[in-house]
Amino acid sequence: MSTVARKTNYDRRGKQKVVLFFPTPAYGHYRIELGLALAVVAAPLEGKYDLHLVDERVTPNYEQAVLNHLDDTVCVGISSITGYQIKRGIAMARQIRAMDPEVPIVWGGYHPSLFPEQCCESEACDIVCAGQGDVTFREIVESLAAGRAPRDIPGAAYWTADGIVVNQPRPLTNINDVLPAPYHLLDVNRAIELNQKINHEKIRTTEFHSSQGCPGKCGYCADASLFQRRWFGLDAERVVAEVTDLVKTYRLDQVNFSDANFFANQKRVAAICRGFIESGLDIRWVASARPDTFHRYKQETLELIRDSGCKRIIVGAESAAEPVLELISKGATAEDHLKSAEVCRDYGIGGTFTFITGFPHPPGTPPQETTQDLLDFIQRLKHIHPDIRTKIFVFTPYPGTPLYDLSVQYGMPEPKSLEEWADYNPATMKESQWVEPWERQLIEKVNGFYFPFAYPDSTMQRSLKHGIKKWPYRIMHSLAKTRVNREFYWAPVEWELFKRFKKDTFEPIA
Repeated sequence: MSTVARKTNYDRRGKQKVVLFFPTPAYGHYRIELGLALAVVAAPLEGKYDLHLVDERVTPNYEQAVLNHLDDTVCVGISSITGYQIKRGIAMARQIRAMDPEVPIVWGGYHPSLFPEQCCESEACDIVCAGQGDVTFREIVESLAAGRAPRDIPGAAYWTADGIVVNQPRPLTNINDVLPAPYHLLDVNRAIELNQKINHEKIRTTEFHSSQGCPGKCGYCADASLFQRRWFGLDAERVVAEVTDLVKTYRLDQVNFSDANFFANQKRVAAICRGFIESGLDIRWVASARPDTFHRYKQETLELIRDSGCKRIIVGAESAAEPVLELISKGATAEDHLKSAEVCRDYGIGGTFTFITGFPHPPGTPPQETTQDLLDFIQRLKHIHPDIRTKIFVFTPYPGTPLYDLSVQYGMPEPKSLEEWADYNPATMKESQWVEPWERQLIEKVNGFYFPFAYPDSTMQRSLKHGIKKWPYRIMHSLAKTRVNREFYWAPVEWELFKRFKKDTFEPIA
């Protein structure tokens, strides 16, 4: 990062403002999910400092919204996961440095938590707030406001002219001891309106975080490293109360639980669903589940889930090949995936099953699951329940995971600085040594277009039967069904037309 020599001033006595910046996490067309990480770390500071939460995707003139407050700022916090969000965070940090080189820049989130020392080596970062950030960031701000560097603050790392100091980690805290996220500090209504305008959402939807961590040991997921396979869930009563307040305040139609594993505790899920029903909360909700957990739920719990408004579950299936499932330590089988799809069908709950292609394998050896293998299995899911949606992501190794180490062993170049990590994008990486370009194109065509038309869900089925669109839909359905049955995707004229005229609603392979 080419900037002026570092002049960070850790003595911020007399300053009153704290600016928190949430960079765009991915380039391209993606749904806006609230930057709740900012709200969580801001909560303990509310009423003590002048807080300014800025989201690059949501805040108008976001650059000026950050730069205009540097004159009286204790520090600027930047939240980041690995990849494109780092690039956008660095871009903001450059502007901060150019305007006021003395303002301390604090980075937090997944990536800085994994690489605190490496992040502090960059001129874009002075301090890292690692792990759970609510208490650590508060203590960092209080230390700077008192004129001191963040010495001895657990979970903090920081730059000095004599070298990087990395303090001891902060023990994990049960999230029931964490303050509720102050949604009013975020521009919730604007985020909803942007999703309605850009992503054509017809309902008012936002996110809620009700648990942290996951007991699974999936080899591709950084949660196992950051949270040591521990899971904490907010008490059911608190979830019901906070969600009810959120729904009423923002007139929501749907709540998306952003938990890694909402369904980890069946008793808690049942209590939440029962609370929604008893409170008369008439909403839809969506949450993520492990495939080896959901289909084992009791019948009465599944009925509560359905009756309380569950619209869809997101199932992290990842693969249908047993060697791959073993490689990634998924703890689930292809049979679990199929049974979960049957539960969705039997209880009238939509399902989105996510898969990953391109897991690492030794150079010169064939993959343990081909693209066609994966597409064949997805067809089985579609036959069970047409309302099953499927997304296929290209594997990109997350640092801090066993599969990252394996990928490096198999020849993947390893970034060595914060700036190099900025070009390493797990969300939208366009190149992979284990996935060929033609495979990406096949996945986009077949899973993103032909399967939905060949196996129409309930919404599309209505369009096939009624309205002025029924004939175009019927033609597309017939073409797609023929191509899928014959596995013939050459000269896909209809696919190219769809991309051209539906580009604003098309969600590309990630």
